[in-house]
Amino acid sequence: MPFDSYHNRRGSRRVSMRCKARIKSLHTGETHYGECADISVDGIALHTSYVPQYGEHLMVLVLTPAVGSVPGRPFEAEVEVRRCNELERHRLYEIGAKILTRR
Repeated sequence: MPFDSYHNRRGSRRVSMRCKARIKSLHTGETHYGECADISVDGIALHTSYVPQYGEHLMVLVLTPAVGSVPGRPFEAEVEVRRCNELERHRLYEIGAKILTRR
């Protein structure tokens, strides 16, 4: 299938993750849990029951899997919410966010 810039707004390649994630709102201080659906150089998609505000800053910690005998190193970043789509009615949402800083 050819590249379609309308349906794929991110310019960099996405890597599917399906790893556990902790999501902390820097606005409210609340912590929520979910899953990292995919990640790219400049963005991340998270599945969670939390519905953030557009532009809200979140601190995200993703538990990455081990590679062979080498344990995974957690990925931590501050992100800014760019979109939030409902996946399952009133239960599951996908947050699309821009990665601002990595820790």
